[in-house]
Amino acid sequence: MSTESNTNTPNNILEQYYRQPEIYVTLPSNGQFYPEGTLESSATGELPVYGMTAKDDIFLKTPDALISGEAVVQVIKSCIPSIKDPWQMPITDVDYALIAIRIASYGEEMTMEATCTNCQHEHALGVDLTHYIEKLGNITIDTDQSTIEYNELKIHIKPLSYHELSLLQRKAFEEQRVLRLAQDSEDMAEEERQKIYTDIISNMTEINISMISSAIQGIELPDGELIVNKEEIVKFIDNSNVKLFNKITEVIESIREKTIIPPINSECPECKHPFEFPLIFNYSSFFA
Repeated sequence: MSTESNTNTPNNILEQYYRQPEIYVTLPSNGQFYPEGTLESSATGELPVYGMTAKDDIFLKTPDALISGEAVVQVIKSCIPSIKDPWQMPITDVDYALIAIRIASYGEEMTMEATCTNCQHEHALGVDLTHYIEKLGNITIDTDQSTIEYNELKIHIKPLSYHELSLLQRKAFEEQRVLRLAQDSEDMAEEERQKIYTDIISNMTEINISMISSAIQGIELPDGELIVNKEEIVKFIDNSNVKLFNKITEVIESIREKTIIPPINSECPECKHPFEFPLIFNYSSFFA
């Protein structure tokens, strides 16, 4: 006769069989730009990465959770528990973390469906994800290069957080939805349509200003005082010349370019035509 374990014992005997870290990674940011308490780093800087659970898989198949960004946050929190608040991650780390989770869950190779740009032949393509881990893991974000000197001020630029990016993307998505409705409506008066267009342009401008302001970590005064108040920074950007605005945009873009996922170089098995195939982060299919 079998005996049942006591589920009320302080130590669950099955804990030793729980999932274990599959790989260890060092984030592209090296832990920079995380607010205090949002990242638990080790002495080596390496973070353990666990494979996904069934609950994580369900999150990634939930449309509303994907659109809001909540699915990505919950999966990262589950699989890389050292990242205490994934919403506060710099966006330079997000795709890297998800590739690491994909490797920990399913292995180093991922099969994708590719279409030849020459003969339109569709075929399966094996992608070695360790190549992307190595590339993104070797980038550096130089704080000196991301600091702009403006008159007597020093403007410190940082990557947007995942939360900031998600908010801006949702706002932009909503404006695009309103634009499509206005374009498709046959009964709308032209005057009303033009008003909607004007409002959308104004709102998109505000979104752009908000993005630039969110990327400013702080503005250092000549005496060394660091201004981090967001309202003050937004007012400063609103009253600065376009030359400074463009310079800040250039620095933000240079940070983003470092973490762009390069396309896959492939050759069509049918016509032997070489072509590039983008590694697209559609999270629901990326983790399928």
